[in-house]
Amino acid sequence: MKNIFTLSSLKTALFSLFLLVTITANAQDYWDKIPAFTTQYYGEKDDFGNKIHLLRSEVREKLEKSKQAVEEKASKMTQAERMAYATKLQNMSPDEIKKMQQEMMELTQVQTEFQQKSLEFDTQFNQLESDFRAEFGKRLGPITQEYQKLPDGEGTPQWAIKKGEELMVAYNKEYESICDRYFTSPDAKFRVWLKDFNAFLIQYEVPFNQKMLNSQYGQFGLTPDASVGSLMAIDRYLEKCASISGLRRPYPQG
Repeated sequence: MKNIFTLSSLKTALFSLFLLVTITANAQDYWDKIPAFTTQYYGEKDDFGNKIHLLRSEVREKLEKSKQAVEEKASKMTQAERMAYATKLQNMSPDEIKKMQQEMMELTQVQTEFQQKSLEFDTQFNQLESDFRAEFGKRLGPITQEYQKLPDGEGTPQWAIKKGEELMVAYNKEYESICDRYFTSPDAKFRVWLKDFNAFLIQYEVPFNQKMLNSQYGQFGLTPDASVGSLMAIDRYLEKCASISGLRRPYPQG
């Protein structure tokens, strides 16, 4: 069995491995930088959302620099280096080919199992977000509708002003009750989900990322930096934190 390895296929493979370049940042530092989950009902009461945004921008910048570095490395490979690798592939023994095929089959199975677990978390998150929005509409919608029926504008009677203030107090109370259920209490739904998701990322996604990177990078006789796989997982975690933070109202109504 012969393997054909062209310049085009090499550059394509290297481009797909942009996350594998060694980066100077210690990934654990970024796990430690993740801010504690918010305990506030309103976005203006804390800087949780802003901290998440800034940290994610920093992480994504590190990953983008990795991509650029690998692209540069691919463009600078000499013809001799490409030919040496092509020759190595073409001269693989039957046992080496069999071993490589077995490793790829095992990796494919691991990938399938990981993707199933990952999909379960995404499904849970989507359901939580849907439930939150449904409860938001169910409990706050009637208050909003009643408020909108009140007289408004110049000359609004005092009774309507008072009623509007009462409705806004009731609105904020209901909203904060929903936040307790989904965000702020110790057993809030999104808080519990994030805790489980964080454990999943550390226990499963980071090792999976590293396994994939080792397999791909090993084809070139190189060893990837473990921090890249961690940063990929951190970026995913921060994305969910940003989505959750964005569900909060910025300030009380009224």
